[in-house]
Amino acid sequence: MKCLGIAVLLCFVTGYTQAADVKARPASLPENYAGPTGEELELVTGPIAARLREQYRSRLGGLFIERDQRRIVVRLTGDRPVAPETHRVRGSEFQVVFQLNAQHTVGELNWAIASSAEKIAEALPTAHARYVDERTGEIVIAVAPDPVPEEKRKALALALGVPVRIVVEDPVVPQPAMRK
Repeated sequence: MKCLGIAVLLCFVTGYTQAADVKARPASLPENYAGPTGEELELVTGPIAARLREQYRSRLGGLFIERDQRRIVVRLTGDRPVAPETHRVRGSEFQVVFQLNAQHTVGELNWAIASSAEKIAEALPTAHARYVDERTGEIVIAVAPDPVPEEKRKALALALGVPVRIVVEDPVVPQPAMRK
């Protein structure tokens, strides 16, 4: 379970390194002000994200950073509202906002992946990767290039009881380290 948590954290952190780092300077700051970079923002928001994951673990449907909007979005199951939070990071603000009515928790989606390896392999023999997309609340299954009929995706979603998205991509084959 700890390895799964590390893998999810790595997906969370690395999934946003390509987003544009747009910063607006608040009027109250000097002209030469430079807010935290995207990488710095991710580092300082880590403890906040960890607290949110723990605090809302029983209803957490997903958590992700929207760097361009300087906010963390927390998806929760149920319709009980949660007030947004404002945090100061090195002189600038970022928000934590909550979206309600997620269909499944991250735990339920991870359990569906872990407990359904045989079903997934049977339905999609070329599947080579599986993960939870916390932004959409779907299980994502990567398959080798091969036409996958929509009927297979629907049948697998029905069998697992959770939303499923299939992406077609070449499997990553680790290469031995190059020696200098």
